Amino acid sequence: MTQKTCLITGTASGMGRLTAISAAKAGMRLICVDIDVPNGLEARDEIIAATGNNDIEFIECDISSFADVRRLADRINRDYDRLDILVNNAGIVESIRRESADGFELTMATNFLGPFLLTNLLLDKLRASSPARIINIASEAHKSAQGLDWDDIDNRRKWDKVNHGCGFQAYARSKFCLVAVSRDLAEMLDGTGVSVYAVSPGYFVGTNVYRNMRGLWGLAIKLARPFLPSPESGARTHIFLVTGAEVDGQTGQYWENRKPKDPSKVTDDAELRRRIWAYAVEVTELAKAA
Repeated sequence: MTQKTCLITGTASGMGRLTAISAAKAGMRLICVDIDVPNGLEARDEIIAATGNNDIEFIECDISSFADVRRLADRINRDYDRLDILVNNAGIVESIRRESADGFELTMATNFLGPFLLTNLLLDKLRASSPARIINIASEAHKSAQGLDWDDIDNRRKWDKVNHGCGFQAYARSKFCLVAVSRDLAEMLDGTGVSVYAVSPGYFVGTNVYRNMRGLWGLAIKLARPFLPSPESGARTHIFLVTGAEVDGQTGQYWENRKPKDPSKVTDDAELRRRIWAYAVEVTELAKAA
């Protein structure tokens, strides 16, 4: 893996940080991306000290912001001669409905729309670097998504004040969209040498994804955190897919515990996948010049 360039979002803590350490140990040129600048810079310095790999850059980016994502993609396309691995790891779950800078529900914007835009803006670089990999960090929670309400895709009607049920459904829907689009992306890139993997780290891993939970759920997560699966266990499959040569070409599959497994049967619906893709293209204004 030496000489490969790897971009990972959400590296300031948790599974993203652990994956970045493993990529650096493997000798990769590393691009660490996070909205949290102090912890992001601390993580970069920690990785350099722990691995002796100095070829590491930290870039601030709010993945939920389309303008930020476009600036990030512009920088990568301009300053880097190749991109071998893209890991869309950054994610959140919310107790209260908030909006991104572009006016979209924040969970969907962070977990799906931003990664969708970033991936598509970097596709030419990935193709030119093939064999390359796109690793989308999803969740088993995608199987609990109770459909997509296209009349209220942005969760404006039901989600009022603190509502954990709405928050977890928003999370599940965002991860469902990410798994569904991963399948279509794999088909679209078939034969290009770019492989696509969707990954489940498992349920309720003890990471900062729950940092915005409030009220009783926030307290419950805080109290339960010592008993939750560790970030190290959750990151095992991330690391395996980033650094393992044996997974080359196993594109389009959904992974957990370092092996493929079946995603939600609902992702078999090609028409639904087409509609999700069309929605993401429209709202991110993908056709607009980067």
